[in-house]
Amino acid sequence: MQPELIARVDKLLDEFMAVVDALAEERHLQRGIARSQLPNSMVAILGRDQLTILAQFRMENRYASYYNNPKVSLTPQQAANSAQWEFGMDDAFIIQFPASLLDQSPKERLAALQEVSGRHIDSEFQRLVQLLSLMRTRPIFGQAMQSLGARSALLLLPREAENGKNSEAIIRTADALGLDAYGPEDIRSGKSAIRELWNYINEATVIIADLTGSDPEVMYGLGIAHTIGKVTILIHPQGSKYLTDIPRTHGIEYEDSEEGRLKLEEQLLGTLRSMLAPVAE
Repeated sequence: MQPELIARVDKLLDEFMAVVDALAEERHLQRGIARSQLPNSMVAILGRDQLTILAQFRMENRYASYYNNPKVSLTPQQAANSAQWEFGMDDAFIIQFPASLLDQSPKERLAALQEVSGRHIDSEFQRLVQLLSLMRTRPIFGQAMQSLGARSALLLLPREAENGKNSEAIIRTADALGLDAYGPEDIRSGKSAIRELWNYINEATVIIADLTGSDPEVMYGLGIAHTIGKVTILIHPQGSKYLTDIPRTHGIEYEDSEEGRLKLEEQLLGTLRSMLAPVAE
């Protein structure tokens, strides 16, 4: 992004934050409930019709990056995918402005900034309420680890030969995209294998689970993954019904044939590419 355009983006964000601060004070909200009021790393992406801000709380080594890519028009989900996969943010918040605001004066865009600020504060307050209402847990596996890389995938694949025919296609797809893909040791081997599975689930950015045959280990790992909110891709046989309306879950149905597995590989490649699609040029 050119310096002149960066300056316009920064001016817009300064005006936005002034509105956020005023609105938070008016609602008697403690500073920081809206994460935009805290120290953050930030990525600004100017697309075809929107200015998208990806940001995450960070006390040290903060950064700000600016990209101008008129080819893209990001939905909130695409922005969240980009924050996670492209910029390594594991708990980002997303703010989007109409790109036309950059060409308006502070007075002309004030009403629009108030509207965006209101939605942002409402969203952040609801997030806090949800966090406070979460069930407190003490995992028997130990302390959770943080994600180690933005391109890591855990493969939960059936171990029985008759149910593992998709494994080669799944592994080929992960390799083709340069994913750091790994599979856990058989958890029936003991406590250390279960601990390893727990660590892998926490470290992975996405989890690909083949539900063919309802393998107990696959289902065990998938249950843990959904409990801690991991993004999952579920592969299941044609005609079966598996968790089609679970948030942060993508489903791929396949036909049990060589042709069906080729199509599965294409669909999985497309799903992962949409997650990995870069917005920064």
